[in-house]
Amino acid sequence: MANEYPLFASKEREVSFANLIFLGWLGPLLSIGKRGDILQSDLERIETHPNSAFFPSPDADPRKDGDCSFMSQMARDTSLRTYLLFLLAVTLAGLTAATTLCQPIIIGALVAFLQVESHTSVGSWLVVALFMDFTLLNILVAQSTHIVDQISFRIRAYLTYRIHLRSLEPVTSRTTVSNDSESAKVTVLANVDVTQAVFVLKVIPDVITSAIIVGVGAYLLYNAVALVFIGPLLLALLSVSVPIVLGKKLTKSQRYALEATERRLRSVGQLIEKTRSIRMAGMQAMAEKEVLENRQIEIEAMSLYRKFLIGVVFASDSVNGLSLLVTFGIYAAINGTNLDYSTLFTALLVISIMLGSFPTFIQMLPALYEGVVSWGRIIAYVKPKVGLSEKHNDATDIQAAANGSIRLEKEASILAKFSEASLAWGAEAIIHDISLTIEKEKMTVITGGSGCGKSTILKSLVGEVRVSAGTLHLSTNKIAFCDQSPYFLAGRTIRQNIILQRPFDGKLYSAVLSCCCLGPDISRWSSGDETIVVDSAGTSLSGGQRKRLALARALYHEADLLILDDVFTGLDAKTVREINTALFGLQGFITERRQEMAVLIAMPLETTMIPLSFAHETFSIVDGVLRPAETTEGEQTSSDIDLERTSTVEDNIVSIANSQRQIEAEEKCLSPETEKAKVLATETTPTATDSAQSPRLKKQHFLMRDFANYMKSFGVRNFAVSVTATCVVSGINKASPFFLSYWTGKYQADDYSSPPGFYIGMYSLIVGSGFIGILVACGVFFLRMIPKSAVSIHRDMLDVLVSSSASFLEMNGAETLNRFTNDVNVLDLALPLAVLNSTWAIAAVLASMGVLAAGSVYTLISLAVSLFVLYFIQRSYLATSSQLRTLQIASQAPVIGTLRASCDGRATIRAFNLQDSASSTLVNQVYQASKSAYLFRSLQSWLFLVIGLLGGGVAGTLAALLVGLKSKVNVGWAGVALVNTITLGSDLKMLMNWLTLLEAQLGVVRRIRQFIATTPSENLRSVNSTPTRVEELPDDWPSRGEVVLRDVSAAYGDSPVLANASIHIQAGEKIAVIGRTGSGKSSLAQLLFGLMTKAGGSVHIDGVDLDTVSPQLLRQRLVGVPQFSFYNGQASVKKNLDPNDNHSPSDVVDMIRLASVGLSDGSQPEGVIDVDQSWESSRFSYFGWQQRLGIARALLRRSALYVMDEPTSGMDAMAHKAMIHNILSTHPNSTMVIVTHHTEGLEIFDRVLRVEEGKLAW
Repeated sequence: MANEYPLFASKEREVSFANLIFLGWLGPLLSIGKRGDILQSDLERIETHPNSAFFPSPDADPRKDGDCSFMSQMARDTSLRTYLLFLLAVTLAGLTAATTLCQPIIIGALVAFLQVESHTSVGSWLVVALFMDFTLLNILVAQSTHIVDQISFRIRAYLTYRIHLRSLEPVTSRTTVSNDSESAKVTVLANVDVTQAVFVLKVIPDVITSAIIVGVGAYLLYNAVALVFIGPLLLALLSVSVPIVLGKKLTKSQRYALEATERRLRSVGQLIEKTRSIRMAGMQAMAEKEVLENRQIEIEAMSLYRKFLIGVVFASDSVNGLSLLVTFGIYAAINGTNLDYSTLFTALLVISIMLGSFPTFIQMLPALYEGVVSWGRIIAYVKPKVGLSEKHNDATDIQAAANGSIRLEKEASILAKFSEASLAWGAEAIIHDISLTIEKEKMTVITGGSGCGKSTILKSLVGEVRVSAGTLHLSTNKIAFCDQSPYFLAGRTIRQNIILQRPFDGKLYSAVLSCCCLGPDISRWSSGDETIVVDSAGTSLSGGQRKRLALARALYHEADLLILDDVFTGLDAKTVREINTALFGLQGFITERRQEMAVLIAMPLETTMIPLSFAHETFSIVDGVLRPAETTEGEQTSSDIDLERTSTVEDNIVSIANSQRQIEAEEKCLSPETEKAKVLATETTPTATDSAQSPRLKKQHFLMRDFANYMKSFGVRNFAVSVTATCVVSGINKASPFFLSYWTGKYQADDYSSPPGFYIGMYSLIVGSGFIGILVACGVFFLRMIPKSAVSIHRDMLDVLVSSSASFLEMNGAETLNRFTNDVNVLDLALPLAVLNSTWAIAAVLASMGVLAAGSVYTLISLAVSLFVLYFIQRSYLATSSQLRTLQIASQAPVIGTLRASCDGRATIRAFNLQDSASSTLVNQVYQASKSAYLFRSLQSWLFLVIGLLGGGVAGTLAALLVGLKSKVNVGWAGVALVNTITLGSDLKMLMNWLTLLEAQLGVVRRIRQFIATTPSENLRSVNSTPTRVEELPDDWPSRGEVVLRDVSAAYGDSPVLANASIHIQAGEKIAVIGRTGSGKSSLAQLLFGLMTKAGGSVHIDGVDLDTVSPQLLRQRLVGVPQFSFYNGQASVKKNLDPNDNHSPSDVVDMIRLASVGLSDGSQPEGVIDVDQSWESSRFSYFGWQQRLGIARALLRRSALYVMDEPTSGMDAMAHKAMIHNILSTHPNSTMVIVTHHTEGLEIFDRVLRVEEGKLAW
């Protein structure tokens, strides 16, 4: 491995015992990090320890263990070894407590040695014992932490895997129906909740260690101060009880905050993934406002949580000072002046050890509550409780059927059977009492208007619709499904997206390409069918290309049941005719295979595109009821269609044949196993982490510039107040033992001039001042600084998001969403806490150094050497750790992308039985993403081990100096210095921990600054252009609607979409834009809204060059209807149709009725329409209504220019004509540019513009 990749000369599990104990195997990594840069692609070639990885066993399928609890499944799936390792970590934690408790005994013996005459060898052995104790303690801590980290990464991978599995299950077993809500929920669960859940595992060993130390420490304290030990013990229990008492409120506020995060990410996800639709429809301001409102709700929820944190931090940081006050106050009150050094330093040391870990432990409790809440949320999602009524329906749902457990033994030819079934998306059934049998050798066609429920029936067969009554049985799991909104494997080629897991068959492949008219498209792409599909939505393809590619995939799989959901929507008539001929002609693809399959097709009413006479059964949906449809005499037969095969089809076949030789050659050398391995490659998206760090990272050191930029978001005054208060508290904590030493020294010198009450009062004043400082520091920090920073930085990121180019978001969607997920999560709490605790640690270390110098000035020599060594260690560490931390955050982007894409493409994934493939992809992505995090945590353990050993060296040096200079030292000051050797190690660890975490977390600030600085703005709408002057336009622009294109060229990536296009549209003209699918019609429409980058030429509207108009203003003045309409599910129906509140509810209702024209199936809205109800709970949230209400929303706005992209796709000819008539008549004086694939009704328009291969012609 050393030759292949020099980062590691050997694997962790193969190193020597010494390298394993002292984590020396990380040495080569530190060298590489210091000399060069580390990228995610570099880490892909190494392997982490197998204890930290999870790969599901082929024999274990959690989906089949219905009665098994989640924890039992996890215990089985993660193997017994995981739990044995955890037991080992707990054992090491117990030994850690034992070695910690040895320290007060050794220190006590040293103080006693300094006060009495003893042989020097006794002191020497005590020095050796102290050093060995420090060494053993730090080794145990490092190994325990490292083992727990390994287990945590394994459990994290398992939880992510289970969340993903659940998101692919049928709708009856999921908690949400909306894909946007589901993907947002899954994103939060797999990132935020999983992180918090695995933290619980890390706390358990600390709880055991603290419990042992407190228990034994109480006994040691009893030996020193008798019954006075009850005081600090009760205070310790009281400090723990504070977060416990607040536990219910903490969990409630945390759950509320996580739900708010889900809503925010849902809004951000829509802005990223549906950016073209949002911008063209003029809905960006509304979508942006929704993000800001959800962010504010999230901040308020977190503010409530932070208020509780103030109480927790106060309880944790005040317990030590209050315990000392109570201990010595009560002791002095009972024993008067009977206070000596032995009692003082024994009590100080025991309390320091007993309560030293308490602040950290108590501050962990809120995080522990967070973890408990997250465990509950994960289990509730992965393993929901099922009611009795739901269990009855689940017995016949698609999950069971798809696994083959439900068979129709008596009628083997029957593939699916509905028996009086009612189908529902939500609570209310859409389809009622359907009885339908799907058999082999038969084609069944379901017709109906848009929104009537055709897709509901089809998607019920792949588990996307709930069977609310009756039964649905399936007897096959060989299903091919072509969805209305196709899903693709991101980062895979066109060919891989067609063949999926099937072996490559060159003849079959060529046949399906020919049937779907994909030959001309593939020939135009520079990489042919090796062209990469950049995302799961296929945004790099035209709408028609997506449809045909999905159809080709369905045909290639030659399934028992072929389901086609309105596959011809958005295709031009000529292409539809060609595909129909190729599929249903006398020698058509389906015609020749009809005896081997059943075909179920959904299509609009009264279409002439599909031969109804070819179907054995034809049904229509009226009022949610499936009824047999009568076949009219005028319908074409299959033979008629075959005779209509055009020369264009022959051209398509020729273009396919041109590449046939190459395909056959590749087939010979490409085995099925090889092709399957290519399809099941671990990466489904381009490596976002590498692109995010290109060019290669510069060496990451502590950059004051990043810190200064971050401080600006806090506010300088707020930061100064918080730092000052923090320094005062740290100074008081370290100085208070000197006062106790002074008090004891007075009594040791028989100076009783001041009564005990005086010293108790003075000490109370000192401790009380520290309490006030804690409240000031925490109050300013948690209630003012963090919210201010969180709002301002998120606002800056959102501003960049909404002004970025659409193509950038499509290419970098997962990485951008990752910034709003993991980066924002760090900004909300982790980074601010790193700032606060770093300040605290710096003050604590400086105070400890002063105390040690007071004990023995010679100790400073050892301390200086240690700090010098530490400086160089820190430089090597930071050069590596900061890169790993940045990679750790960035590497989550592919995981987020896969999770969200799986939610969107769940129907296709289930239909083609790709669940295991999708899960395997995700598991590999999680493993790759975990490498940087695992190495980062390993480096932290190594650093703490080194610091601990250096602290042990300082302690040993001090002890040796005190033993050697016994006659010259002040016992009181020496005792204080020895006590501080115990805290110095923890202070140094805390300092390096928070400083390194701060430097690593500042990588998020660098990422955000890079995002803000490098994200391409949509204001640059021409290649190699610079921002141009934005004209001051009159309020009524555009007043006429005249459109002029001069020599316009544009491309999407390497694919040209417009070539030297020039047209002149007169004001008020009604223009129809037609053309073959993929010819550039939609690109032309998007160009007018600033959604395409020009390579040349100019676009003018009413004489104004659009390059001089800001995109935001352009979309305010023009009105557009995108192919896929966007709606805010949380807003009302009226708010979605009239976002600016310019119309009355009655106007909105009238426009809804106008948009429902052509619904001849009784689904027109009757009676009162409640426009104030939420969008998600309304009838309009279904796909067919979304399209119509997109038109209604556009017609409610007034403009001189309307541009609509396929507004009537999916409508039958009669509904199309009626809708076009309504559109044109509503605003008769405005210019209308309507992209359509319908050839019917073209006579209504003034002119028809034809688009062919990027060229325009009348």
